[in-house]
Amino acid sequence: MYRIVILILAFILLSSGCIATDKPPMEAGVSLIAPSDPVSIFDGQATYTGIIGEETPQIQTNYSMGLVVIAPGNATPPHRLINATELVYVLDGEAKICCENETLEVREGETILLPEGMLQSIAQAGETDLRYITVIQPPFTPAVEILGDAPGAIDGVTDRALLVVADPREGTEWSLETGVAVHTLINPVLMNMTETPIDYSIAYVELLPGGYLRYDGILGSSDLLYVIDGEIEVSTPLGETIRVSPGSAAHIRPDQVKETRNTADSTTRILSLIDPAWTPEKTSLFE
Repeated sequence: MYRIVILILAFILLSSGCIATDKPPMEAGVSLIAPSDPVSIFDGQATYTGIIGEETPQIQTNYSMGLVVIAPGNATPPHRLINATELVYVLDGEAKICCENETLEVREGETILLPEGMLQSIAQAGETDLRYITVIQPPFTPAVEILGDAPGAIDGVTDRALLVVADPREGTEWSLETGVAVHTLINPVLMNMTETPIDYSIAYVELLPGGYLRYDGILGSSDLLYVIDGEIEVSTPLGETIRVSPGSAAHIRPDQVKETRNTADSTTRILSLIDPAWTPEKTSLFE
């Protein structure tokens, strides 16, 4: 009798969180990610606002993601990322990206994939702030970053070329009948003719007013929906619902069924990062 009482009491305490366990807390099916406070980087030449990474220990991803802002006249110093690949998606402004012996002028909506080890510097090239999303895989740590003039930072670390997607609407389009168009920007599985040293995929999505992505789940992969402008509502069959405004994101854990709707009066634009990379057979639709 006493044993039964003790077991019941232990179950109650465990359920209420009074007894600690070694297991980490379970990741929510759908999580709202608000941007962190911006921090100064590169001796004040830019600011960084974390979205995925150290700021979100409760979310498991194979990459880190943030927003970089560079004011007119500023630039990141020449540097390399060792054993890490960086993706840059320009949100606003104009950038001049210097990589090894190549210089690119990059504008809003363009995507650049910088291979690991490449000497790079990103400068603001227009009259307004340059704002871009940066995705680094594996997740960024200070140990992977080496300044261009630091010992060991020599030319010729990488022989891979830049990958440039000049217009998000030029990517492979998956038009849906629900007021949504999805444009694949980079997918290492589907783009088998292009060497892409990442294992996540990124797509550009437009949802017309009233447009929606019906209930679906991505088998074995997480989905991050970053809102560029507009607003979306993400909900699950169990009643979890979040609204995501510009600059924020929704993280959907692998296999989680969800529906995504445009709740703005105008077209909503988002970026979708699926990790590992999306393939058609991974998507399961639910009525």
